Amino acid sequence: MSNLDLNNPTQEYAKKVLKGLGEKENIKFITNCMTRLRLVLEDVSKVDENLLINETGASKVIIEGNDVHVIYGLHINAIKEAIDREIKNEKTDEGFIGNVNVKKILEGIGGKDNIKEITNCMTRLRLTLKDTSKVNEDLLVNETGASKVIFVDEQNVHIIYGLKIEEVRKAIEEELKK
Repeated sequence: MSNLDLNNPTQEYAKKVLKGLGEKENIKFITNCMTRLRLVLEDVSKVDENLLINETGASKVIIEGNDVHVIYGLHINAIKEAIDREIKNEKTDEGFIGNVNVKKILEGIGGKDNIKEITNCMTRLRLTLKDTSKVNEDLLVNETGASKVIFVDEQNVHIIYGLKIEEVRKAIEEELKK
């Protein structure tokens, strides 16, 4: 581990992190905060904590339910970018824009045509929809990384995605232009 340059992580390094997370197919959602890689995984039993700590420079791995936080410190942006580059090519064809599974989010909110207005605040995607009964809360939480869906009233729904909410909103807006 002493040869790792966490400011310039390589493709091989990203592959090793993905291996420690149970491979890219195990990742439902990935983002980061100031010091942590934050993930929602399909199967947390596939996480190899020893590999992540001993071979990728993580200081700690925290697992709560299907949520996993891997603490890397201030190098996290460079590490996340390397991981993004490694998984991007395969996921682009699966309905992803960047790290956002736009296809699944749109499916979960009842399709493009169900959207009247889309905005966001610090952590929430705020939607005004034509028909909130088309919202699939289970799909949004279990397959898109949302932590919660809040039905505000008959037309308004908030979906909590955390600090990467602007990335989520922009990806959806990009898809709506198509």
